Amino acid sequence: MTKQSEADSAATSTISGIGNNTGELDVLRDLIFGNQARDFTKRITDLDARLEAVRRELKSDLDTRGQMVAKTASDQNSTLRKDTTGRIDKEVQILGERIEQLTADLHELVDDTRRTVEARLDRMQDEANERIRALEADARRRDDELRAELLAVSAWLEDKKTSRHDLGQMLEEIGQRLQSAAQIAATEEPDKE
Repeated sequence: MTKQSEADSAATSTISGIGNNTGELDVLRDLIFGNQARDFTKRITDLDARLEAVRRELKSDLDTRGQMVAKTASDQNSTLRKDTTGRIDKEVQILGERIEQLTADLHELVDDTRRTVEARLDRMQDEANERIRALEADARRRDDELRAELLAVSAWLEDKKTSRHDLGQMLEEIGQRLQSAAQIAATEEPDKE
């Protein structure tokens, strides 16, 4: 008990002297908590070091994975671009061939149409020439008939003396014949066309 009372008196004297010197307080704290504080400090330092190592490792792993993803994306992009370019080239080639075929078909159709039109024009020209020749021959024939008739009337008139009345009737008859011949020619022309 005497030892305990000595320890109590020493603690009381130390506590009452705490306010006097702050350095003593640090010494006392170091005595009481020193080992634990150093142990905690060491543990905290170890944890900080571990955390920093894990952070660096995670950052390195993340960077590596990011690079791998970027490389994979780049490779896939390149492959996709090549595939797309190949497909586009094939489609362009197919379209080019189709355009060439359509162009050839169009040229052939234009040539056929041109030949058909030229043949029709030639046939129409021949038919028109034939009609013109037929009309010219018909006109010559009628002209010759009218001349012959006029010559006959003229010769008859020279041989005979006719009255004005008879002469007027003859001229009237010739006019009617000329008029009917012109009407017949006019109606025959549209029929031939």
